[in-house]
Amino acid sequence: MCKSPLLGGEYKKCFFLTMEPTQTINLIALSLIVVMHAGVLALRLGISLGRN
Repeated sequence: MCKSPLLGGEYKKCFFLTMEPTQTINLIALSLIVVMHAGVLALRLGISLGRN
C-alpha cells in the first residue's frame, strides 16, 4: 500500500504514519515558518510596489 509514490494520497498518509511524532511537529513548525516568511515577503513586496 505504501510503496508506490504514484498514489499521492496514500503515499503521504504512510509517510506521516511512519514518521516519529517529534519529526511531524518539526515539519509542521518548519512549514509554519516558511508560510509566515513568504507572507512577510509578499507583504513587503506589495507595500514597495504600492509606493511606486
